Amino acid sequence: LPMSDSLVTKERRDGVLICHLDDGKANALSQAMITAITDALGEAESDDSVHAVVLHGRDGKFSAGFDLNVMRGDDVAAMVDLVANGGELVRKIYAAEVPVVAACTGHALAAGALMLLGCDVRIGSDRPCKIGLNEVAIGMTLPD
Repeated sequence: LPMSDSLVTKERRDGVLICHLDDGKANALSQAMITAITDALGEAESDDSVHAVVLHGRDGKFSAGFDLNVMRGDDVAAMVDLVANGGELVRKIYAAEVPVVAACTGHALAAGALMLLGCDVRIGSDRPCKIGLNEVAIGMTLPD
């Protein structure tokens, strides 16, 4: 049975924890979305019956990256925290004790593309979409 925290709905199928990411918009990586994905990874790693995780975006949108309301806001501390927590999420995906598969359902930009890179396997839907690091195009320096 699907379990939901509103941003990430979890479903178990044959030893696989499927995490449906859906914020109703572009699947921005807000603090809440990062926490929900991190919690799902922790749940999978602590349950011996889970052998893999699938991160599945909403139709047409895997993730548009960091929440632009924070990134364009005036709160520099919130921006720094979001980027740090997003980087930690990508590291957790990469180092997860179970294989993590990205089911890329559409656009994956910026930190959304970094999430794809952190996964062990990426499977994409056959549709026109953008996948890329727009930070490179604008010359933005990212933290380690």
